[in-house]
Amino acid sequence: MQFSFRAGIQEQHQVDFSFDQFVGNLEIRVDGQPLAKDFRLLSLRLTKRYEFTIGVQERHQIAIEKKRKLFLAGFRPQRYRIFIDGQLVQTYEGS
Repeated sequence: MQFSFRAGIQEQHQVDFSFDQFVGNLEIRVDGQPLAKDFRLLSLRLTKRYEFTIGVQERHQIAIEKKRKLFLAGFRPQRYRIFIDGQLVQTYEGS
């Protein structure tokens, strides 16, 4: 699953998210620079939340929430929710 979104008004930043559900590699980039890398092959948690702050003059708190199904998660769509400053702004579902 891959998606991108922009955050900010005067100071805009692009956030790119990519997760290979079968291999388990996850990467988050801000303005093309790596921010977070994770390897999720086996997890007991159904929900994983990635939180970070972007911006210098115009700061925003970003949260990306990844929720998987209980059984056969590698073969089923997962839900991704994007929060900017605590407000849900986008939802994605896919593999």
